[in-house]
Amino acid sequence: MSKINWKLWITVALLAFSVWALLPSINWSLMSADRKAQAEKEKDPILGKAIKLGLDLKGGTHLLLEVDSSQLDANMKIKDAVDRAIEIMRNRIDQFGVAEPLITRQGDKWIVIQLPGIKDPQSAKDLIGKTALLEFRIVNNSQEANKVLDLIRDKGITPDQYRENPSAYPDIQAAMPQDASVFEGKEDSRYYVLDKAVLTGASLTNAKVEFEGQFGQPVVGIEFNREGARIFEDVTGRNIQRNLAIVLDGIVQSAPVINQRIPEGKAVIQGSFSAESAKLLATVLRAGALPAPVKVIEERTVGPTLGDDSIRSGFMSALIGIGVVFIFMIIYYRASGLIADIALALNLIILLAAMAYFQFTITLPGVAGIALTLAMAVDANVLILERIREELATGKTARVAVDAGYQKVFWTIFDANITTLIAAVFLFQFGTGPIKGFAVTLSIGLIVSMFTAISVTKLIYDFLFKENLLLKLKM
Repeated sequence: MSKINWKLWITVALLAFSVWALLPSINWSLMSADRKAQAEKEKDPILGKAIKLGLDLKGGTHLLLEVDSSQLDANMKIKDAVDRAIEIMRNRIDQFGVAEPLITRQGDKWIVIQLPGIKDPQSAKDLIGKTALLEFRIVNNSQEANKVLDLIRDKGITPDQYRENPSAYPDIQAAMPQDASVFEGKEDSRYYVLDKAVLTGASLTNAKVEFEGQFGQPVVGIEFNREGARIFEDVTGRNIQRNLAIVLDGIVQSAPVINQRIPEGKAVIQGSFSAESAKLLATVLRAGALPAPVKVIEERTVGPTLGDDSIRSGFMSALIGIGVVFIFMIIYYRASGLIADIALALNLIILLAAMAYFQFTITLPGVAGIALTLAMAVDANVLILERIREELATGKTARVAVDAGYQKVFWTIFDANITTLIAAVFLFQFGTGPIKGFAVTLSIGLIVSMFTAISVTKLIYDFLFKENLLLKLKM
């Protein structure tokens, strides 16, 4: 009786947790299209708790990027640059909160990125396309520097135009101070001639959004590592009352005056940021700079039509398949088949609840993993029932046959599931994108099916035998 009680409490608690985890998904599925659109616009909390769908089911943004090999460091190979770019983009996207992106190499220097649920390609490009080259430069206010600024204004060109082809402007090149470069500020009217970079973003350890001033203006607070903090303190100490320009991807974000030596390696980037742009900048700075610029050579927004069709077709096929299996189990195994059907239904509920709670994303391969999991759950129940049938054939009572059947078939089921689980682990470890989605659903499903096929069904038998509700088993 005590064994039945603790098994019953575990099962009830797990079922209650599953219903709680699935409630947001159920509420979301019952919403009208207009209500869903409003919830997405208002960023309703239900969005973060409902089961997430992948690009092939939900729609999103598809980008094909090319790494500019002409601007690589001389010692870096294109393969290493692409691998590094993929790693950095994955870090940026993960930190920004995009669910289960697909980021993979295509050919020698191309990268494919799929972002489920992102319907605005521009926001995606802003996130992943920034080179994020952060530099700290002392502003050169000498007469030579002012002369360069005057020449640039007189010719009506931008600093970018000059840097791309300095030999086309020999008079500016001749007037340029040694170890200096010209950059454009965030406001079109401000240009700076700057000395050589004294510190770069490679020394950063953290970047985060902060709010300062009377109106809570968003800024980006940054922290340097030990060596960077030492250099930063030395530079600020030697350049008091000079401007320190903070240059990101060739644009001066701000150029505050150094009022005193700044210890501890902390600084703030100001630049009329919105909360969203400040978050974006902090994200790309934390993830690091790309080894070379990337350019978008193909972009498209994948609509949800395919997803709706796939969901509808998959839902109907799943209902038909599960219904046929349920009916077959009841006809062939009678009461034992009904018990197995209860375990199958519980298996599906717990699996979906785990997907929702841990915020895993369901893709079409993931749906295939769920189908395979249910098939293996059926297989485990069939093994148990056939073993019970053999025990009954020897003349044993129903209760003795059930106990013997579970004892003798346990290791067979365990071995079958553990070998499949090992394969799923390797798929997750070495696979990418949809392959990982398949591996995740399969792994969770295998663990759940072991619990439902062995523990839950045995609990039901024990309860029925105790209450004398099941005296004979007929198949």
